[in-house]
Amino acid sequence: MADNRTMAQMLQAPIEGYEDAIVVPPINANNFELKQTLINLVQSNQFT
Repeated sequence: MADNRTMAQMLQAPIEGYEDAIVVPPINANNFELKQTLINLVQSNQFT
């Protein structure tokens, strides 16, 4: 039996059963720190 699918159909990934497989975790951006050296670098190269 011949496979009569087009190339575009063959390249599509199957999606049955994978709807909830990719989950983006929440990002808690409450605990980050800006180092003083990074702030100095940004300020010194502000207009270059």
